[in-house]
Amino acid sequence: MGHLKIIVDHEKIDYSGPLNLTDLFRMIENFIWERGFDKRQDKDFEQNTPNGKFIEWQISPWKWITDYTRYIIKVRAIGYDIVKTDVVNNGKKTKVDNGRIIIVIDGFVEYDLQSKWEGKPILHFLRSLYDNFIYKAYTERFEQMLVHDINHLIDHIEKFFNLYRHYTVISKQGP
Repeated sequence: MGHLKIIVDHEKIDYSGPLNLTDLFRMIENFIWERGFDKRQDKDFEQNTPNGKFIEWQISPWKWITDYTRYIIKVRAIGYDIVKTDVVNNGKKTKVDNGRIIIVIDGFVEYDLQSKWEGKPILHFLRSLYDNFIYKAYTERFEQMLVHDINHLIDHIEKFFNLYRHYTVISKQGP
């Protein structure tokens, strides 16, 4: 494993209210696929609690940039007290999920994927010089592109949540 540099650290989105979890997860996966990332599913489970469902969903999509560099985005969604509810939107009654969801996004850039520069201390030093001075324009551009992709993902998630802010909850079903 090469050198892993944290670019975006714990960017958090917190939402409480009605939403459709399957549509949210599908939207995130489609966004990642459109950007050319390969998906790796880390966690996907739910647990029934007295107040509703507890859901944890985590993926770590990655994308090769060069032979030396790749992006890794870690998206973790945690849902608390998720229950089915009846809502009204534009005069139509539908069933959606209701509860609190927290989405945490981290962004990493991994350098030296084949670990060619990790064998000896002098090579490690030369890699640091190479990354920080010689190859600096490229590394900064890679980091900016990753931040740009993560900001677009956050924007898409917030737009998705704004669709559900105008729903009116009629009744909640028990867990």
